[in-house]
Amino acid sequence: MPINNEVTTVGIDLGGTKIAAAPVQGTTLINSEIRKEATPQTSNSEEILDLMAKMVSEISETNEVSAVGISTAGMVNDKGEMIGSCGNIPAWKGTKVKKELEAKLKIPVFVENDANCAAYGEYMAGSGKDYKSMIMVTLGTGIGGGIIFNDQIWRGAHFGGGEIGHLKLHSNKTRRCTCGAWDCWEAYASGTGLNNTARTFMANPNIDNYKLMEMYNHGDTDAIEVISVWHDHVAQGIATLTNSLDPEAFVIGGGLAQFINYPKLNKKVKDKVVDALKPFVNIIEGKLENDSGMIGAACLANVELANQQVAV
Repeated sequence: MPINNEVTTVGIDLGGTKIAAAPVQGTTLINSEIRKEATPQTSNSEEILDLMAKMVSEISETNEVSAVGISTAGMVNDKGEMIGSCGNIPAWKGTKVKKELEAKLKIPVFVENDANCAAYGEYMAGSGKDYKSMIMVTLGTGIGGGIIFNDQIWRGAHFGGGEIGHLKLHSNKTRRCTCGAWDCWEAYASGTGLNNTARTFMANPNIDNYKLMEMYNHGDTDAIEVISVWHDHVAQGIATLTNSLDPEAFVIGGGLAQFINYPKLNKKVKDKVVDALKPFVNIIEGKLENDSGMIGAACLANVELANQQVAV
């Protein structure tokens, strides 16, 4: 179902250190109304819910808000409840977010995983809006992913769909991933993986990724080699996803998106995929940057609200 451009929803992006919220009319973020608060460092999820409710209430003073969408770390079931690990927000695990926040706000609330929201944001309002299917690859400290097919987020049978960072690159037991397994894509292609590659190649335990890119931009031969190897690592995972899922586009987001050489990455992936798919490799940079999750959550609320109204 398409977006209703007459409807204003609030998108909330819950992270380990901050909460951002803003009204979105249709797919358009109202920048002047963005609010940011520090995430309560608490063992009580009620404080987080109260702060979210306060932010929405403030936005509602100058906007007619019809629904709220929440982008959050962790797995979310179809009842808007947090299941499994919630990363840096341990108090959030098990919270019935939808039920509890709807009780406070008296308007519909929709809850989704943050990587899925980022993908949905790019799909509805960013680089993916011209496609029916796309995969968002978020390259940050780790690797996040969101999969969109036929206008829908692919959540998986048990709400764990899109955990693309844990594809296996090989079975050599060379690098341990944060998940505890060996040689996941995240262990090589993420920011942490790039930094580990740089330290290995350059024998410099103090190198960071920004210093690495500065050296790369100044033509340092070691840095050029490290970045080339990193592009190989990124390409390997995308090629596997291409061969498996064949989306129309890959959209790259996260802090490392700016470090990608997109013509080079497209070529490397074409070299790795099956012949029939080589002409269709399409890897592009996201447009929404840090707002993708907030916009995606708001757009999801807009669409889900319309679906509910049709069902009634």
